[in-house]
Amino acid sequence: MIQTNMTRIAILAALIALGTACSTDKKAEHDHTGHDHAAMSEPKASRGPVGDLEDEVMAVHDSAMNTMSDVMRLRKAVDQKLTTATGADKEKGTDIRNRLQQADDQMMDWMHGYNGDTLGKLDEAKALDYLKAEQQKVLRVQDLMKKSITDAKAYVE
Repeated sequence: MIQTNMTRIAILAALIALGTACSTDKKAEHDHTGHDHAAMSEPKASRGPVGDLEDEVMAVHDSAMNTMSDVMRLRKAVDQKLTTATGADKEKGTDIRNRLQQADDQMMDWMHGYNGDTLGKLDEAKALDYLKAEQQKVLRVQDLMKKSITDAKAYVE
């Protein structure tokens, strides 16, 4: 009897552990917080001009990511206002909502496309060219985010 109860407890514990390990959090799949820069690039230790430019690129990225919660919050606020908007106001709100979504999508695309881990494999000139191109991309994303946030704030107020 004791062995049967212990077997049941062991099976139950195994099922709970398995269920916990296999569960997925849908919100975490598109979460913009807590991502690891180490997965994007090499450590910062004394890398010269390449390291300095990469730090600049990551600073733009970090600044843009700090506004991501505003993008999400404002997208919800715009959606709420759109439920009662009509005519030109509805068209304007739809455009703003689409630009907020586009800013979010472009940031995700940039992060998924950024290959900082390959910088160490490139010669300095190619690494700098790559980083300059990435810097321009992430600056465009940041500008889109700022503009869409400004427009959304004006729309919902």
